Amino acid sequence: MRLLLIHADFIEYEVKKRTKYAEQIGEAQKHAKMEDALTAFIAVEQDDVNDITTISEKTSNSIAEIAQKVGTRRIMLYPYAHLSSELSSPEVAIEVLKQVEHFLTEFGVVRAPFGWYKSFTIKCKGHPLSELSRSIKLERKHVDV
Repeated sequence: MRLLLIHADFIEYEVKKRTKYAEQIGEAQKHAKMEDALTAFIAVEQDDVNDITTISEKTSNSIAEIAQKVGTRRIMLYPYAHLSSELSSPEVAIEVLKQVEHFLTEFGVVRAPFGWYKSFTIKCKGHPLSELSRSIKLERKHVDV
C-alpha cells in the first residue's frame, strides 16, 4: 500500500470520464469538496491481496493517526494508481478502499470513486506535516523448514 497524504485547506474533484474499471456511482459521487481535510491518495498493491482486512485496518490506522496529528476530522480517500507500478486488481483495490472508509467511521470521510478520470484541485496548508508519504506492508510470516 502506498499513501500520499496532504493536509489541505480544501480538496475538490469532479468526475470526467469512466474507464473500463469504473465502479458504479450516483450523482452525489460525481463531485465533492472538503475543507480542512486530510487527503489520502491511495495505491493498493499486489502484496495487499494476501490479507485485505489487515492492510485496510493498518492503512486506516495510519491515516487516522496523521489526521489527529494535524487536527482535522475530515478525510478524503482518493484512489491514485500513479503511486505504484505493482498495483492490485481493480476489484481488490475497490474492496480495500471501501474497508478503509469503513474503519474510519469516527471521521467525516468522502471516498472519491475508483476507475474514473477526475479533475481535482487541492490547496496544501504548507506546515511541516502537511505533505507526507507512507508505505504500508503486511508482515511476512516466517516458515520454518
